[in-house]
Amino acid sequence: MGERQKWVRGQQDFRILFSDIDGTLINSQHHIPGRTREKILELDRKGIPFILVSARGPAGVEVIRRELGNRKPFICYSGGLVLDADGKALYSRQIELGLAVEIYELLEHECPEICCNTYSKDLWVVKDDTNPWVVREERITQGKSVAGDIGEIFAEAGGVHKFLLMGEPEPIDRTGILLRKRYPGLSVLKSNKFYLEVMDGSVHKAAGVRYLCDHYGIPVEEAAAFGDGENDVGMLQAVGCGFAMGNAPESVKQQVKYVTGSNEEEGIWEVLREF
Repeated sequence: MGERQKWVRGQQDFRILFSDIDGTLINSQHHIPGRTREKILELDRKGIPFILVSARGPAGVEVIRRELGNRKPFICYSGGLVLDADGKALYSRQIELGLAVEIYELLEHECPEICCNTYSKDLWVVKDDTNPWVVREERITQGKSVAGDIGEIFAEAGGVHKFLLMGEPEPIDRTGILLRKRYPGLSVLKSNKFYLEVMDGSVHKAAGVRYLCDHYGIPVEEAAAFGDGENDVGMLQAVGCGFAMGNAPESVKQQVKYVTGSNEEEGIWEVLREF
């Protein structure tokens, strides 16, 4: 996008705010820094909604919603599921179950070193719930996985909202190439160098952002957003002002207009304090 611009106070008014969670809103201790939380709640009282947008499922987002202390709609599974303030589904897009089972079997055969996690609504299914990748994710999100067969467990749901594939960077990159080639209609994006998100092709964070802007009757040009991952780029480009965190990869920073401090430096607060 060329040379990045410097955002200055008064340059643009924002009427709604969107933020990724991991690597953006929360720090390395998996908590919201105090000044950031206080500023978000101050703006909320003034009528500027702060919307959580995450690759997490509802239960994982709910943990952060409780810590933040605001009651607003929220976006899960990178835009695959949008819930209202009471947790009722407003919008949902899934991978059809037959295709999901096909993808799962392909990963088992072609990418055995990858840890495959499958989600629909609040269900999180894995092959082995003692896998270190799964145990770590449970600790971060405070959720609990279930070991089992996705064809059986998700039969009633009729599909899955997301595959989360975990592994070392080289096999993650190789798996991403394989899936994009085999299933060009899917959305296949990295949330960080160890995590690959696989969803229906219509699913991305920008779609969820546009949906909630329409819900509030606010033009997307009057929204700001914060993120740090490859899967945040579309959202950051869709809004009037998109801010990449200082800890974001350089490839992400180069695709957006603005860069703020890292999640450890309370980069969101650095911007919001100017409101």
